[in-house]
Amino acid sequence: MKRNIIIPAIAIAALLTATSLRAQSEYDTALANCPKQTLLDVNTSGCLVGVQAPDFTAKTVDGKSIRLSDLKGKVVVLNFWFIACAPCHAEAPALKKIAAQFDKDVTFISIARETEDDLKKYVVDNAFFDTNIADKSSDISKGIYHVFGFPTTIVVDKQGKIKYYTLGGSTSEAGSEKELNAKLVPAISEALKASK
Repeated sequence: MKRNIIIPAIAIAALLTATSLRAQSEYDTALANCPKQTLLDVNTSGCLVGVQAPDFTAKTVDGKSIRLSDLKGKVVVLNFWFIACAPCHAEAPALKKIAAQFDKDVTFISIARETEDDLKKYVVDNAFFDTNIADKSSDISKGIYHVFGFPTTIVVDKQGKIKYYTLGGSTSEAGSEKELNAKLVPAISEALKASK
């Protein structure tokens, strides 16, 4: 009886691993083929839009396990940042407003290049998303998503494909709010409509 359960479990695990590796390969290939004139071309060229977002599993600072592929069927916003990043701080108030605006329709995930202890202390007074992941060793930001500028924000649609990708930002709160309202909000809205 145990053998009958173990074999299907191994097959399912192998299928999930193969799917995850295929998404990672698609993402890596698309990123490698992005125009290379400047680092910001990935931002303006749209070369990652439509690409399957690579899967990851992580523990949040409040001890919950999260896996991106488990959120398929929801729109997800990934925000990569770190505490000492001036543009990250400038956009935080606007991101908090946007997260509140979309409330239950969208899952917002903060992925910070910080230790778990430092991030826990920081989010006590400065949390802008409910889901916060400490990525001190950059396993997700550098290892999976190859983030090369902060902040980086990615919108993933209900099918798990990248709908929007941007990096960098203004160092003023007003500038960040204006830019996020002009670009991020429409991208999230479009992902919600297109995925129905």
